[in-house]
Amino acid sequence: MLRRHEDPCCILLLCPAPAWAAQPCVIKYSIIQKDTLGNVTEGITGKDLKWLTKDLEKKYPSVCYASPDPSVTTVLVITSVPETYHGTRVVTTEGDSSGNVRDSDGNTATYTGTNSTSTAVPYSFDYGRFTLTVETLVDHKVTVHRRFQQNGIYNTMYGIPLGGRGHHPQKALIEDAVKWLSSGGLSDPLQSAE
Repeated sequence: MLRRHEDPCCILLLCPAPAWAAQPCVIKYSIIQKDTLGNVTEGITGKDLKWLTKDLEKKYPSVCYASPDPSVTTVLVITSVPETYHGTRVVTTEGDSSGNVRDSDGNTATYTGTNSTSTAVPYSFDYGRFTLTVETLVDHKVTVHRRFQQNGIYNTMYGIPLGGRGHHPQKALIEDAVKWLSSGGLSDPLQSAE
């Protein structure tokens, strides 16, 4: 659209914002983490902060992270409790065997070979069970809106993590909560995070 200003020498161009322009942040949230010993950490730093402010905000621009402050009323509270997985695994052992065999007629034969035995062996390992609670604080009143949970269990191959939600459970929970907030979770508590 072209519009002339009072001054005949001046032209003012008004154009709509391009579709790729950044959307404004509508919901600001902060994070509090509480470990198994009861230690509380407010906020996020380092690589996690970069992930929040670059990658996650690019996916969900209407929801953005803010450092802990009384003006930030939406808080993601992450807690973890220790758990132990109990299971079994099959262990196969192989060994050499040899001996003599006698049939009913008295004939003998010598044999050599290998045999294998499979046995179910119990094993266990420790992991963390993480819970993220979306809370709002208004007039000194805390309201819990939604809980998300993730176990810190993931597959490995030769000791190398194969990734998945359990490899970075806190990030998986934060992304679930931000997606829920972005899709209107605070105004519609039954909104699915899927």
